[in-house]
Amino acid sequence: MRLTRLALYLSAALTVAGCSTLQPASVEGVDRVIGDALPGAQGETIEDQDRIDETVARACAAGLYSTELCDLHTIASAERRAELSKISGAGV
Repeated sequence: MRLTRLALYLSAALTVAGCSTLQPASVEGVDRVIGDALPGAQGETIEDQDRIDETVARACAAGLYSTELCDLHTIASAERRAELSKISGAGV
């Protein structure tokens, strides 16, 4: 019983120690995985554009994309939103 308890404490201590010493992935590594195709993407609907914008905004805030790329996305998103507003307004 005592040996089992000791083994449990030891495994818990090693788990905590391992988790606290590991470093998070680098921003550059995450950027290589995600790529830069999403900024400037055009949604089919306003809801789609909202989802794209939210995802890009999070990546911009985390520093995954350059300021220039984030600014270009903001401009492209505004243009797409204007197009979608015209389309939805014409159908009403």
